[in-house]
Amino acid sequence: MKEVILSTEKLCKTFSSGGEQQHILKNLDLKIYKGDFTVIMGPSGAGKSTLLYALSGMDRPTLGKIVFAGEEISNYSNDELAVFRRKHCGFVFQQMYLLDNMSLLDNAMTAGLLLSNNRRELAERARELFGKVGLDERLIRKFPAQLSGGEAQRAAIVRALMNRPEIVFADEPTGQLNSASGKAVLDVLESVNKQGQSIVMVTHDLKSARRGNRVVYLQDGAIRGECNLGSGGAEEPERQQLLNDFLREMGW
Repeated sequence: MKEVILSTEKLCKTFSSGGEQQHILKNLDLKIYKGDFTVIMGPSGAGKSTLLYALSGMDRPTLGKIVFAGEEISNYSNDELAVFRRKHCGFVFQQMYLLDNMSLLDNAMTAGLLLSNNRRELAERARELFGKVGLDERLIRKFPAQLSGGEAQRAAIVRALMNRPEIVFADEPTGQLNSASGKAVLDVLESVNKQGQSIVMVTHDLKSARRGNRVVYLQDGAIRGECNLGSGGAEEPERQQLLNDFLREMGW
């Protein structure tokens, strides 16, 4: 039996626009399991990013519960949510949001300094992580503007992993990358997942979705279905066919 690390109960998110209520998430129940690579897919406007931000404590639901490791976080204060994000969550966005006036090493260490003042240990951890994502000492001394998009996104993954988060949330992490750079970034995410890192990723890209072991399909703010891809390579024909058939059934 897999351990549930994060769950929602009757999750709703509503926005007011022009005097009308827009229901983005509708009574959504979802379980995220420890060690899974969960992919969230669906058409534009389905509520994918809204769900991701609610799960990670970056946005508050209108109604419903969000529970992390047995603790309800949906009632946390803003300060408590900030601490929750620092301690338990890592983030990788379509935009890298690296600090332009800092080297890659300093960008990573800045994230680490949110929880620790031991600069020596932080530098050692950052270098270890940079090595795992294929960025050497020469590159980590450079500034974001001096790097390719793929290199910068891999640096953003290092930053996301610095504080040993239980979950990494990724929102269209390859959306602005070419195919080669996107593949390199997905290789890193898949690699850290195989080492036990829990990942929740929003994507509209079929190749990206195949990296997950579970695909959840959202439509009109509700979960319409999900597909268990299991373990295995993203290019395995049977796995590709399973996902293709599922998405076809969902009307993709």
